[in-house]
Amino acid sequence: LGDDSTLADKATPQEVFGITNAIAVANGGVHACALLSTGAIKCWGVASDGELGNGSTTPDQPTPVDVSGITNAIAISAGFVHTCALLSTGAVNCWGDDTNGRLGDDVTIADKPTPVAVSGITNAIAIAAASTHTCALLSTGAMKCWGSDGSGQLGNDATLPSPDQPTPVDVSGITNAVAISAGRFHTCAVLSTGAINCWGGDGSGQLGDDATLADKATPVAVSGITNAIAVSAGRNHTCALLAGGGMRCWGDDASGQLGNDSSLTNQPTPVSPSGIANVVAISTGPSPNHTCAILGTGA
Repeated sequence: LGDDSTLADKATPQEVFGITNAIAVANGGVHACALLSTGAIKCWGVASDGELGNGSTTPDQPTPVDVSGITNAIAISAGFVHTCALLSTGAVNCWGDDTNGRLGDDVTIADKPTPVAVSGITNAIAIAAASTHTCALLSTGAMKCWGSDGSGQLGNDATLPSPDQPTPVDVSGITNAVAISAGRFHTCAVLSTGAINCWGGDGSGQLGDDATLADKATPVAVSGITNAIAVSAGRNHTCALLAGGGMRCWGDDASGQLGNDSSLTNQPTPVSPSGIANVVAISTGPSPNHTCAILGTGA
């Protein structure tokens, strides 16, 4: 929680110690990071895999520490035990656990407690760090992903199960993406046409294309989505924000995270959450499974 060293669970919101100029925050599995208005980043929590980026894997930090060498970040994203930053230059830096090659820097697969540059990325405009893989949206509308590819979540047209990729590979057929999101074992992109493409694990229908529930190593179109403006990929479900404030969700519904009724039935194609309108932002919780929406009213 970053508030102090008592390490006691808090049932009400606590102020993170010493953070007064944050412009974005990202929560990982057991750590959190804040992007400051200066372009610097501070992180706190578990440090055992180097996910705090301060050059150390011990001790854990109950209050924020500076990420080494980051002075011009414009966006951040935290995976389960790694963190990535988009820099103003278009480069991407990552740090922390490098299992599966999720840091994207080289083939050594060694944890990095300080930021390393993702290989070959010079024109990124958005990033998405997931449990074991990471993706970047490029200024051209193309996408590159790296890390674990066991379910096809890198989208590079590999034969499943496919090998991990410790440096970025091109996502097949994506040339006009405008927004991206990475779930546990799947990835999605909003296209300039308003369509959404997803790829990777589909065991719960989280790709939204049909009822076959087969993992897809290349992007498939989410059924019936033509006017999306944002997408959020959760653990095993996905939601889309539509133009005009509508919302659709699909995939795992075991905890009611699709919001469409009380049947708790998985949905392999999009359904509408009940009573939701005038939506302006969405977020899917990776674990446990839940979904939240900010409405135009501020509710």
